[in-house]
Amino acid sequence: MAKKKVTKRIMVPRTRNAETLTESMFWSKIRSALRQAFQYWKPMQQALDNASRPSKSTNKALKKEYSCKECVGWFPRKEVHIDHIEECGSLKSFDDIQGFIERLTIEDVNGFQVLCKPCHYKKSKETRNEKTIK
Repeated sequence: MAKKKVTKRIMVPRTRNAETLTESMFWSKIRSALRQAFQYWKPMQQALDNASRPSKSTNKALKKEYSCKECVGWFPRKEVHIDHIEECGSLKSFDDIQGFIERLTIEDVNGFQVLCKPCHYKKSKETRNEKTIK
C-alpha cells in the first residue's frame, strides 16, 4: 500500500480585524463590497437593456431575454452576467483602490457586454490563465 504524501500547510498570518482576517481576505471583502455597491450602475443597466428583447419563451412569467455577446444565444436574466470588457483589475493594497473604482464605474455603456454564464466563466478563466503565464 502506498503511503500518502503529507504536506504541511503554511499558516498565513491574520493581521486584520482583530487578527481574524488575512490580508487576502480583507481585500476580498473590500472588492466584494465595492462590486455590490455599484451593481446597479446606470451604464451597466443600459448595456443590459441594449442586449434585451421581449421573451419568445412559452413561460409567461419571463418578460425579457438577453443576448450573449460571445455565443449569440438568448437567455433569461438569471443566466447572464454583465461583464466589464476591460477588467477591473486587482485590489490588493490601498494604492489599487483608485484605479479599481475608475475601471469599475466607467461611464461608457460600450465598456460592458452581456455574457451567458458559461461564456463569462470561460472568459474569466482565460484572463486568470493569462495572468499566471505573465
